[in-house]
Amino acid sequence: MTKLTLNGRTYEVEADPEMPLLWAIRDHLNLTGTKYGCGIAQCGACTVHLDGQPVRACQTRLGDVGEAKITTIEGISGPVAEAVRTA
Repeated sequence: MTKLTLNGRTYEVEADPEMPLLWAIRDHLNLTGTKYGCGIAQCGACTVHLDGQPVRACQTRLGDVGEAKITTIEGISGPVAEAVRTA
């Protein structure tokens, strides 16, 4: 069981710590704003912020997150965030 702080809420995810963070977010927490693109951390579609720093969720392992706070597109607000969501 892994505890994640995501968009200001705490979740418990029962998954292999080797699982990419992207799949934990999408498949276990049902937050689909973070997208799968290339799978090799080049396109940026899976970018989330880990303690304010951008990381590629397709290459970040669930077990490597630790106590860091994760922010996805669902966790931001304002006109720029709305434009990104709409696009």
